[in-house]
Amino acid sequence: MVSFAAILSALLPVFLVIATGAVFHRRGWLNEETETGMMKLGINLLAPCLILTLVPGNPALERMSTAAWTIGIGFVAILCGFAMAWGLGRLFRLRYGEGLRTFAISSGIQNYGFFALPILIDLFPGNSGPSGLCFVLGIGIDLAIWTVGVAILTGKAGLRALLNAPFITVICALVLNYTGVHHLIPGILSATVDMLGRCAVPMALFMIGSTIGRLFREGITEEIVRVGAASILTRFGFHAAMLLMIALFIPLPLSLDLRRLLIVQAAMPSAVFPIVLARLYGGQPRVATQVVLVTSLASFLFTPLIIAWGLEKLSP
Repeated sequence: MVSFAAILSALLPVFLVIATGAVFHRRGWLNEETETGMMKLGINLLAPCLILTLVPGNPALERMSTAAWTIGIGFVAILCGFAMAWGLGRLFRLRYGEGLRTFAISSGIQNYGFFALPILIDLFPGNSGPSGLCFVLGIGIDLAIWTVGVAILTGKAGLRALLNAPFITVICALVLNYTGVHHLIPGILSATVDMLGRCAVPMALFMIGSTIGRLFREGITEEIVRVGAASILTRFGFHAAMLLMIALFIPLPLSLDLRRLLIVQAAMPSAVFPIVLARLYGGQPRVATQVVLVTSLASFLFTPLIIAWGLEKLSP
C-alpha cells in the first residue's frame, strides 16, 4: 500500500516545478515568443518522443482489449464530466451565454496528461503500465473534447484538430506495439527518443506554471467564489467519485494498471487547455481561468487525499 507521505512526496516536485514556471513568468523572464516556442517544442517533439518510449512494448498493453477499454473509458468519462459540470453550473446559477458552456468544458476535463504523468511514474517505480496507459486514455479524452466539447461551445465539432502530433503518435505507437515492429527499431534511435522524451514532463509542468502565472495578471475575481465552488464540487466531488467507482467497484474486466491510472485521474485538477478552447471558439476565457486556478489550488488538499484513499481501497 502506498502511504500518504509517499503520495505527498510525489506531488511536491510537481507543484514546485509548476511554481517555478509561474515565478519565471511573473518576473518577466519569459516573453510570449519564448513561451510559444517552448510549447511547440513540447507538443511537436518532446511529447511524441515520450509516447514512443512508454507505449510500444508496454506490458500493460499486451492485450488489445486493454487499449480499447482505456480509450472507451476516457471518452465516456469526459462526456459524463461535461454533463455533471453542466448540471452543477445550472445549480450554481450559471446561465447559457454567460459562462455555462465554458464552465461545462473546463470543469468536465481533468488535467489528464502531464500533471498526472510524473505522479504515476513516482508512485509506481519500475512499472511503466499506468504511465503508458495515460496516453492511450488521452485518445478517448481528445475524441470527447473535439466532438462533444467543441459542439457544446460552438454547435459543431472540430475533428480536424485531432490531427496533432501527440494524438497521431499514440496511434502510431499502438500500431508499433501490436505489430511487434518496435523490436526492429535500432538501439541508438531508441536511446535518442528516450533522451528527448525525458524532457517532456518537466517542460510541460514548467509551461503550465507559466500559464498560471499569466492568468494571475488578468482580471478574474468577478464571481470567482461561485464558479470556484461549483468547479471544486464537479472535479473533486462528482467526477472524482465516478472515476473511483469505475476503478474500484464496477465489475469491469480492467487491468490493475488501468485501475491505478483511473484513481490518479480522479484526483486531478481541471485541465489548462479549455482556456485555449474558450478563446478559439467564442467561450468565456475568464470562467475557464477561474476554474483552472481554483481547482489547481484545491488540488494541494484533495489530490493526495483522493489518491491515498483510492489506492488503499484497491490494495488486497
